[in-house]
Amino acid sequence: MRTRDFSRAPAPARADALVVVERPGAGAAWVRATRRAARAADGHLWSVGLRARDGAGAVRGRVVCFATVAHAQRFTAGLDLARDRVRTFCADPDGYANGVWRAEGDVMAHVERFSPTSSERAQGRLPPSVAPAPPRRDRRARTPGPASSPAPVAGARGTPARAGAMFLGATRYRGPHSWAVLAREWYPMVAAMRRMTGYVWHRVYWEPPFTLGTLAFFTDRDALMVFARIPAHRRLMTWITRDRRHGTGGYIRVHLADAGRPGEVP
Repeated sequence: MRTRDFSRAPAPARADALVVVERPGAGAAWVRATRRAARAADGHLWSVGLRARDGAGAVRGRVVCFATVAHAQRFTAGLDLARDRVRTFCADPDGYANGVWRAEGDVMAHVERFSPTSSERAQGRLPPSVAPAPPRRDRRARTPGPASSPAPVAGARGTPARAGAMFLGATRYRGPHSWAVLAREWYPMVAAMRRMTGYVWHRVYWEPPFTLGTLAFFTDRDALMVFARIPAHRRLMTWITRDRRHGTGGYIRVHLADAGRPGEVP
Protein backbone atom coordinates (compact mmCIF):
# COMPACT_ATOMS: atom_id res chain seq x y z
CA MET A 1 0.00 0.00 0.00
CA ARG A 2 1.09 3.60 -0.54
CA THR A 3 2.79 5.32 2.35
CA ARG A 4 5.21 8.06 3.40
CA ASP A 5 6.16 6.42 6.69
CA PHE A 6 8.97 3.88 6.38
CA SER A 7 9.91 3.82 10.06
CA ARG A 8 9.25 0.06 10.33
CA ALA A 9 10.89 -0.85 7.04
CA PRO A 10 14.55 -1.92 6.60
CA ALA A 11 17.31 0.69 6.40
CA PRO A 12 17.36 1.05 2.56
CA ALA A 13 13.68 2.02 2.62
CA ARG A 14 14.36 4.86 5.04
CA ALA A 15 16.90 6.55 2.75
CA ASP A 16 15.92 9.90 1.25
CA ALA A 17 18.82 9.75 -1.22
CA LEU A 18 21.29 7.35 -2.72
CA VAL A 19 24.55 7.81 -4.56
CA VAL A 20 25.92 5.69 -7.38
CA VAL A 21 29.70 5.83 -7.68
CA GLU A 22 31.44 3.72 -10.31
CA ARG A 23 34.75 3.52 -12.13
CA PRO A 24 35.59 1.71 -15.38
CA GLY A 25 38.34 -0.85 -14.92
CA ALA A 26 38.43 -0.35 -11.16
CA GLY A 27 40.73 -2.63 -9.19
CA ALA A 28 40.17 -4.40 -5.90
CA ALA A 29 41.96 -1.67 -3.92
CA TRP A 30 39.57 1.03 -5.19
CA VAL A 31 36.56 -1.18 -4.47
CA ARG A 32 37.69 -1.77 -0.87
CA ALA A 33 38.50 1.91 -0.31
CA THR A 34 35.11 3.01 -1.67
CA ARG A 35 33.30 0.49 0.52
CA ARG A 36 35.13 1.74 3.62
CA ALA A 37 34.47 5.39 2.76
CA ALA A 38 30.77 4.72 2.19
CA ARG A 39 30.29 2.89 5.46
CA ALA A 40 32.15 5.59 7.40
CA ALA A 41 30.23 8.48 5.85
CA ASP A 42 27.75 10.49 7.91
CA GLY A 43 24.17 9.41 7.31
CA HIS A 44 25.10 6.08 5.75
CA LEU A 45 22.26 3.59 6.05
CA TRP A 46 23.08 0.77 3.66
CA SER A 47 25.18 0.06 0.58
CA VAL A 48 25.86 -2.66 -1.94
CA GLY A 49 28.43 -3.25 -4.65
CA LEU A 50 27.77 -3.19 -8.38
CA ARG A 51 29.30 -4.83 -11.43
CA ALA A 52 28.28 -3.74 -14.91
CA ARG A 53 29.59 -3.38 -18.44
CA ASP A 54 29.47 -0.64 -21.03
CA GLY A 55 31.31 0.23 -24.21
CA ALA A 56 34.52 0.75 -22.25
CA GLY A 57 34.37 -2.70 -20.64
CA ALA A 58 33.92 -3.76 -17.04
CA VAL A 59 32.68 -1.22 -14.51
CA ARG A 60 32.66 -1.62 -10.73
CA GLY A 61 31.20 0.59 -8.07
CA ARG A 62 28.78 0.99 -5.20
CA VAL A 63 25.21 2.10 -4.53
CA VAL A 64 25.09 3.96 -1.20
CA CYS A 65 21.90 4.89 0.67
CA PHE A 66 21.86 8.00 2.87
CA ALA A 67 19.40 9.34 5.42
CA THR A 68 19.19 12.77 3.74
CA VAL A 69 20.15 14.50 0.52
CA ALA A 70 22.63 16.64 2.47
CA HIS A 71 24.45 13.51 3.65
CA ALA A 72 24.64 12.29 0.05
CA GLN A 73 26.04 15.61 -1.13
CA ARG A 74 28.74 15.61 1.55
CA PHE A 75 29.77 12.11 0.51
CA THR A 76 30.02 13.01 -3.19
CA ALA A 77 32.11 16.09 -2.36
CA GLY A 78 34.90 13.78 -1.24
CA LEU A 79 34.94 11.62 -4.38
CA ASP A 80 37.37 11.82 -7.29
CA LEU A 81 35.02 13.35 -9.84
CA ALA A 82 37.76 13.41 -12.46
CA ARG A 83 37.90 9.60 -12.55
CA ASP A 84 34.64 8.40 -10.99
CA ARG A 85 31.16 8.46 -12.42
CA VAL A 86 28.87 9.80 -9.74
CA ARG A 87 25.11 10.35 -9.69
CA THR A 88 22.77 11.23 -6.86
CA PHE A 89 19.19 9.96 -6.77
CA CYS A 90 16.48 11.52 -4.58
CA ALA A 91 13.61 9.47 -3.19
CA ASP A 92 10.00 10.29 -3.94
CA PRO A 93 8.20 10.95 -0.64
CA ASP A 94 5.51 8.43 -1.62
CA GLY A 95 6.37 4.76 -1.76
CA TYR A 96 4.94 1.37 -0.93
CA ALA A 97 5.07 -0.77 2.21
CA ASN A 98 3.25 -3.92 3.21
CA GLY A 99 2.79 -6.28 6.12
CA VAL A 100 5.24 -6.16 9.01
CA TRP A 101 7.08 -3.27 7.35
CA ARG A 102 4.01 -1.03 7.08
CA ALA A 103 3.86 1.61 9.81
CA GLU A 104 0.16 2.41 9.42
CA GLY A 105 -0.99 -1.14 10.06
CA ASP A 106 0.02 -4.74 9.56
CA VAL A 107 -1.56 -5.05 6.11
CA MET A 108 -0.65 -7.02 2.99
CA ALA A 109 -2.49 -5.55 0.01
CA HIS A 110 -1.76 -4.13 -3.44
CA VAL A 111 -2.66 -0.63 -4.61
CA GLU A 112 -5.81 -0.07 -6.63
CA ARG A 113 -4.24 2.10 -9.32
CA PHE A 114 -0.85 2.52 -10.94
CA SER A 115 1.20 5.65 -10.35
CA PRO A 116 0.77 8.09 -13.26
CA THR A 117 3.23 8.51 -16.07
CA SER A 118 4.33 12.04 -17.00
CA SER A 119 1.80 12.26 -19.86
CA GLU A 120 -1.06 11.18 -17.60
CA ARG A 121 -0.01 13.67 -14.96
CA ALA A 122 0.31 16.52 -17.49
CA GLN A 123 -3.13 15.79 -18.93
CA GLY A 124 -4.76 15.31 -15.55
CA ARG A 125 -5.75 11.74 -16.43
CA LEU A 126 -6.34 9.11 -13.78
CA PRO A 127 -3.95 6.16 -14.25
CA PRO A 128 -5.52 2.77 -14.97
CA SER A 129 -6.56 0.36 -12.25
CA VAL A 130 -4.35 -2.59 -11.40
CA ALA A 131 -6.56 -5.22 -13.01
CA PRO A 132 -5.59 -8.89 -12.72
CA ALA A 133 -2.83 -9.74 -15.15
CA PRO A 134 -3.62 -12.06 -18.06
CA PRO A 135 -2.44 -15.66 -17.71
CA ARG A 136 1.00 -16.62 -18.91
CA ARG A 137 1.21 -17.86 -22.46
CA ASP A 138 1.71 -21.59 -22.89
CA ARG A 139 5.15 -21.92 -24.46
CA ARG A 140 4.31 -25.44 -25.65
CA ALA A 141 1.63 -24.03 -27.93
CA ARG A 142 4.02 -21.81 -29.82
CA THR A 143 4.87 -22.67 -33.39
CA PRO A 144 8.46 -23.89 -33.86
CA GLY A 145 10.71 -21.82 -36.04
CA PRO A 146 12.02 -18.26 -36.05
CA ALA A 147 9.13 -17.02 -33.90
CA SER A 148 10.34 -19.29 -31.07
CA SER A 149 13.79 -17.73 -30.95
CA PRO A 150 14.54 -15.47 -27.99
CA ALA A 151 13.50 -11.88 -28.55
CA PRO A 152 16.38 -9.47 -29.11
CA VAL A 153 17.32 -7.35 -26.14
CA ALA A 154 16.24 -3.78 -26.80
CA GLY A 155 16.59 -0.50 -25.00
CA ALA A 156 19.41 1.39 -23.42
CA ARG A 157 22.31 -0.53 -21.99
CA GLY A 158 24.69 1.09 -19.64
CA THR A 159 25.53 1.51 -16.00
CA PRO A 160 23.53 2.87 -13.05
CA ALA A 161 25.36 6.21 -13.01
CA ARG A 162 23.83 6.98 -16.41
CA ALA A 163 20.25 6.15 -15.43
CA GLY A 164 17.53 8.68 -14.70
CA ALA A 165 15.32 6.69 -12.33
CA MET A 166 15.47 3.56 -10.21
CA PHE A 167 13.51 1.55 -7.70
CA LEU A 168 14.80 -0.13 -4.58
CA GLY A 169 12.58 -2.74 -2.99
CA ALA A 170 12.55 -5.97 -1.04
CA THR A 171 10.18 -8.70 0.13
CA ARG A 172 10.39 -10.85 3.25
CA TYR A 173 9.42 -14.37 2.22
CA ARG A 174 8.30 -17.25 4.41
CA GLY A 175 11.07 -19.64 3.41
CA PRO A 176 12.68 -21.70 0.62
CA HIS A 177 9.30 -23.03 -0.52
CA SER A 178 8.15 -19.47 -1.24
CA TRP A 179 11.33 -18.86 -3.23
CA ALA A 180 10.59 -21.93 -5.33
CA VAL A 181 7.09 -20.66 -6.10
CA LEU A 182 8.48 -17.17 -6.75
CA ALA A 183 10.84 -18.50 -9.42
CA ARG A 184 7.90 -19.33 -11.70
CA GLU A 185 7.02 -15.63 -11.92
CA TRP A 186 10.40 -14.02 -11.28
CA TYR A 187 12.38 -15.28 -14.27
CA PRO A 188 9.73 -14.43 -16.90
CA MET A 189 9.40 -10.97 -15.34
CA VAL A 190 13.16 -10.30 -15.48
CA ALA A 191 13.29 -11.49 -19.09
CA ALA A 192 10.49 -9.07 -19.99
CA MET A 193 12.20 -6.22 -18.13
CA ARG A 194 15.49 -6.76 -19.93
CA ARG A 195 13.71 -6.54 -23.30
CA MET A 196 12.18 -3.18 -22.45
CA THR A 197 13.23 0.07 -24.04
CA GLY A 198 14.43 2.11 -21.10
CA TYR A 199 15.90 -0.70 -19.00
CA VAL A 200 19.50 -0.02 -17.92
CA TRP A 201 20.69 -2.40 -15.16
CA HIS A 202 19.55 -4.38 -12.13
CA ARG A 203 20.82 -6.62 -9.37
CA VAL A 204 19.31 -8.76 -6.64
CA TYR A 205 20.52 -8.91 -3.05
CA TRP A 206 19.79 -11.24 -0.13
CA GLU A 207 19.42 -10.51 3.56
CA PRO A 208 18.99 -13.32 6.10
CA PRO A 209 16.97 -15.25 6.59
CA PHE A 210 14.61 -15.04 3.61
CA THR A 211 14.52 -11.45 2.33
CA LEU A 212 15.22 -10.80 -1.35
CA GLY A 213 15.65 -7.28 -2.67
CA THR A 214 16.07 -5.65 -6.08
CA LEU A 215 17.71 -2.51 -7.40
CA ALA A 216 16.60 -1.69 -10.97
CA PHE A 217 17.70 1.32 -13.02
CA PHE A 218 15.91 2.84 -16.01
CA THR A 219 16.50 5.74 -18.38
CA ASP A 220 13.68 7.77 -16.81
CA ARG A 221 10.67 7.62 -14.54
CA ASP A 222 8.25 6.80 -17.35
CA ALA A 223 10.24 3.71 -18.33
CA LEU A 224 10.13 2.56 -14.71
CA MET A 225 6.35 3.09 -14.53
CA VAL A 226 5.83 1.20 -17.78
CA PHE A 227 7.70 -1.74 -16.26
CA ALA A 228 5.34 -1.68 -13.27
CA ARG A 229 2.42 -2.22 -15.67
CA ILE A 230 3.71 -5.21 -17.61
CA PRO A 231 1.69 -8.41 -16.97
CA ALA A 232 4.62 -10.32 -15.46
CA HIS A 233 5.16 -7.66 -12.79
CA ARG A 234 1.43 -7.39 -12.06
CA ARG A 235 1.21 -11.15 -11.56
CA LEU A 236 4.11 -11.17 -9.13
CA MET A 237 2.83 -8.23 -7.08
CA THR A 238 -0.73 -9.53 -6.77
CA TRP A 239 0.61 -12.99 -5.89
CA ILE A 240 2.75 -11.80 -3.00
CA THR A 241 0.26 -9.28 -1.57
CA ARG A 242 -2.93 -11.34 -1.64
CA ASP A 243 -2.22 -13.07 1.70
CA ARG A 244 0.59 -14.12 4.08
CA ARG A 245 1.17 -17.58 2.76
CA HIS A 246 4.39 -16.70 0.93
CA GLY A 247 5.46 -13.31 2.33
CA THR A 248 4.99 -11.14 5.40
CA GLY A 249 6.44 -7.79 4.38
CA GLY A 250 7.66 -5.69 1.49
CA TYR A 251 8.52 -2.18 0.35
CA ILE A 252 9.34 -0.20 -2.80
CA ARG A 253 10.98 3.24 -3.00
CA VAL A 254 11.36 5.15 -6.26
CA HIS A 255 14.41 7.39 -6.66
CA LEU A 256 14.93 9.97 -9.41
CA ALA A 257 18.25 11.36 -10.60
CA ASP A 258 18.95 14.82 -9.27
CA ALA A 259 19.01 16.32 -12.76
CA GLY A 260 15.56 15.06 -13.69
CA ARG A 261 13.41 15.18 -10.60
CA PRO A 262 9.86 16.36 -11.39
CA GLY A 263 8.43 19.35 -9.64
CA GLU A 264 5.54 17.47 -8.10
CA VAL A 265 5.09 14.25 -6.21
CA PRO A 266 3.49 11.51 -8.37
